[in-house]
Amino acid sequence: MTVAASLAITARAAGFIARTKVMFARPVVEIGGIVHEFNWLTTHRFVMRPGPQRITVYFKRKESTGAHATTTIDVLPGETVHLVATLEGKGRFSLKMRRDRMDPRTADRAV
Repeated sequence: MTVAASLAITARAAGFIARTKVMFARPVVEIGGIVHEFNWLTTHRFVMRPGPQRITVYFKRKESTGAHATTTIDVLPGETVHLVATLEGKGRFSLKMRRDRMDPRTADRAV
């Protein structure tokens, strides 16, 4: 039995300059080549397969994209990765990650 992993991501802007850049833009996360648009300041959850995952975060305007940040993480079965993508004033995303691992004593009861 394989237990799925999950990604919880939140995108926010830090500072006045960054906030003006996001007025007409939407954050985008690309997980393993699949693109998902979401909203600023809201946590979104995605189910992933365990193993190495390439995650790219950027913002998208009507005709352009910017502030690409990419990381590769190795996700364990049943693990939740919390990623906070902060758009800095210089137009770059900084990524901060925290992991929540499933308790191995309850792993056999996972669905």
